[in-house]
Amino acid sequence: MSGSAPGDGAERRHEADWFARPVRSIARPWRDELARRLTAVAALGRDERDVLLEAGHTALTRSLHAKLSRLLLIELHALRLTAGGGRVGTSHGSGDSPGAASGSPSATVSTTAPGAESAAASGAESASDTATWAAFVEQACEDGYVDRLAERYPTLGARIAAVARLSVAATASFAERLAADRELLRPLLGAPAGELRAVVFGAGDSHRGGLTVSRVDCAAGSIMYKPRPSGTDVALGALLDELFTDFPDAPAPDRRIRVPRTLARDGYGWAEFIRHRYCADDAELAAFYRNVGHWLAVLRFTGGTDMHAENMIAAGPVPVIVDGETLFDAPAPFPPSGQGDAVDVAAAAIRRTVLRTGLLPVRGTGFALAGVDISGVGALLGQQPLIPNPVIADGGTAAARFEVDLVAMPTAGNHPSPTPVLSAYWDRILAGFREMTAHLHRPGTDPQRLLRRFEGARARRILRPTQAYVDIGRMLWHPASLHDEAAAVERARDILRRNAEVLPGAPTDRAAIDAEIADLLVGDVPMFGFTVDPAAVRATVEDWRTADLALEESVIQDALVGAYLNERSLPERVQAAARDPHARDRERRRRGLAAQMVRRLCDGAVRGEDGTVTWISPVFTPAGWSIRVLPADLYTGQGGVALTLAEYVREVRAGRADPVPGVAETFEGALRVLVGTEDRTATPSPGAFSGAASQVWTWLALHRVLGDDWLLERAAARAQLLAPRGRLVEDDVEVDLLNGAAGAVVPLLNLAAATGQDRWLGAAAHIGRRLEGLATIEGSGARWTTRLNPEGIGGFAHGATGIGWALTRLALSGAGTAADRRGWTRLAERAFAYQESLYRPEDGNWLDVRVGAEEDFFTSWCHGSAGVGIGMLDLHRRTGDPVHLDMARRAARACAAEGFGWSHTLCHGDLGLWEFLTSPDFGSASDVDFGRASDLDGEILTGLEQRGPVGGLAREAFSPSLMSGLSGVLHTLLRMHHGVTLPNPLLLD
Repeated sequence: MSGSAPGDGAERRHEADWFARPVRSIARPWRDELARRLTAVAALGRDERDVLLEAGHTALTRSLHAKLSRLLLIELHALRLTAGGGRVGTSHGSGDSPGAASGSPSATVSTTAPGAESAAASGAESASDTATWAAFVEQACEDGYVDRLAERYPTLGARIAAVARLSVAATASFAERLAADRELLRPLLGAPAGELRAVVFGAGDSHRGGLTVSRVDCAAGSIMYKPRPSGTDVALGALLDELFTDFPDAPAPDRRIRVPRTLARDGYGWAEFIRHRYCADDAELAAFYRNVGHWLAVLRFTGGTDMHAENMIAAGPVPVIVDGETLFDAPAPFPPSGQGDAVDVAAAAIRRTVLRTGLLPVRGTGFALAGVDISGVGALLGQQPLIPNPVIADGGTAAARFEVDLVAMPTAGNHPSPTPVLSAYWDRILAGFREMTAHLHRPGTDPQRLLRRFEGARARRILRPTQAYVDIGRMLWHPASLHDEAAAVERARDILRRNAEVLPGAPTDRAAIDAEIADLLVGDVPMFGFTVDPAAVRATVEDWRTADLALEESVIQDALVGAYLNERSLPERVQAAARDPHARDRERRRRGLAAQMVRRLCDGAVRGEDGTVTWISPVFTPAGWSIRVLPADLYTGQGGVALTLAEYVREVRAGRADPVPGVAETFEGALRVLVGTEDRTATPSPGAFSGAASQVWTWLALHRVLGDDWLLERAAARAQLLAPRGRLVEDDVEVDLLNGAAGAVVPLLNLAAATGQDRWLGAAAHIGRRLEGLATIEGSGARWTTRLNPEGIGGFAHGATGIGWALTRLALSGAGTAADRRGWTRLAERAFAYQESLYRPEDGNWLDVRVGAEEDFFTSWCHGSAGVGIGMLDLHRRTGDPVHLDMARRAARACAAEGFGWSHTLCHGDLGLWEFLTSPDFGSASDVDFGRASDLDGEILTGLEQRGPVGGLAREAFSPSLMSGLSGVLHTLLRMHHGVTLPNPLLLD
């Protein structure tokens, strides 16, 4: 939230405060109407009517304020322009119009209004500005103000009246229901309800005519009012009662999963109020997460979905689902992706798993909630990105305007402890899922009989993301839309139609879309309901019977990483070095482990009937970690896996690896998916590991491994994405090697060398000049602000060392002018100076200055000394500069001092260390004592034999990826042969 009150320059107020007086004035007739309606409810006492009057009026004014703030700002500036000689009549067209949403199928609408609103930003705060604000507020409080706006906003009065009428009706209906049901509430409260003390309307979205879930405080305690059918909640509670009657090792009745006790009435219900409390000790925490596993199994059985953080309350060791209406979900089939049958099979499999319950961590991808995790067991504090929130800046002055502030996600009551450590209890979730699933599958169980109790109940189906409705609703209340409602409605129709094209199951027919728009025009979020019938029960049972339980368990295990924003923020892992490592019988062991790894890779694949092949895995995306079908990239994607399979095929042909049936076919199928994915999905960044440059490098590497000319042609075709003034390069905010434009330099140089085409040198030079313009140069050296690390950091993959390495490689090429190359060399030296400013001699390592981490020093390739050393050795080989060799030697000593035993990954584990410490570029550097290469081989071989491949994320999670998973293990085992010259992704070689 932002905005300054007049005179103090520091006060920050919520937007709802600024226009409170005018909005209350506009709503006053409806307050009077509500008072009349409440007087007619004879069973209410006078004080109770007063409570309801204030609660209803507060809910209405908050709703109207959110809808009218932009209009009032526009009119404020119209008054200001009039006072300064401007024209009032043009003000209605300024701001973000309905057309602002035209480019987004997900209906994301800008909340920042340009034009008259943003033009006022340059106005200085003055006494005149303050007087103009005061004059406008007085004018807007006058009777008939809305009527006087009718010429500019023809539908405004009717729209306000529709919202207010529904709000009054909803409050009056609540009053009547409370009066009629008061005596029935005793079982939920444990005593007679007594007098109404308080009520808060709006505990959730508004549906079906201004109806919202509400908290009700009576003399005897609190209950929840649910203005929707509650039959599913009652049936779900009864199902749990039956399941636990003969459950093996059943928790005590007060420690098992449950739903609130519910009184179902005709079309609405009353529910027990669940108070959040943290677990008292480790035993309660273990019980809580076992119970989460039980919920996953029950929700998978009942087709449950949308059980996000606000729908689950942690009541000590019991996770209570407080909204059980979204059951019997039937995922709509998606049209063929064009990427291959394997991709479609894998995507359909993911949509069927427990991920759809909403309990497991998953990151949002839409504009407003990009990277946000709202899951029942996720949504961890400190692991959420800031989200855009529209606020009024400079309120109280004529310079007031809308701005988008970045704010923290609000917390919910879903956590069992102040700082949950999911990794410590993930096994309990998996155990709970297994035991409840086994109980449901026990001999003699009739699943259709268990679910028949739901027949006749009304359930809800989520057909579009709520955020899409919120964004379209905001657009429909913008002044431009109120000025020309017909055009705004047509724009909303178009957005909803296009949204349905990418979201199967969403309404497509005109009547259904118009019904959605009608809801949005009065401030409601559209709601889709259906009656559970025998067909729904049969379909849900069949979906459950045919579930791939191995995949379900893998998803539960892998989902842990989605709760964390990046590798560094994951819970601390323990170093476990190999016991008595040795390199005896080295070649037999290397070949045997390589064959074992490639079998695991092939066995874990999803295969299509057309021969295509892909994988399901935790994938790093710009929004964070997410379980999905592999994208096209090198880091966790299809490209890295396909390259590794190609390497194995080549090594078998060369006699350096053992034949394994099916590898060649798996590679061919994976390659087809890689082509289809690149051709049909957007490339997210220019980076060398996640974006377009990763694709260029992958095809160049495949050409080096296999030699086919079409592979080189494919590399050149993908490089078109990196052309100067292209979107990926010009819009890049990542900058670094892994995700950003710096990562494109070396692949483009490689492409120029492979093709003999100088235009790729020109593209690389353009990026070099852009890096110069983005550098922050100060006394300590040069660093770069990036999206992930806005403060600028050191290190290879994301920091100054990697960018400096790319600039040096550029300066050593034929790209640019002589002056360009001198400038790139100087800037690279400044980048290395910044890295050196982080060196701590007493610790023998470079400080990792990323925000939010507990450890200060790393030895990984991505953020630590291994990456520094690998880059410096490469530059020493090319330049002979002793400064680079000195840095590499110090890096080697840091890596050797910490040793092995973290994870088997190239990016942040033992394999990156092995790649560095076995480099022949050290030559005869006798002062670098970290053992013979064969000893280091023994560390890797013995570690893999004793622990199996250990990933850098959740240790047991299956990841086929090159940089953080199984393909990286296989790639290293192949490179371990002394006669091998395979590509090296750590240097983009």
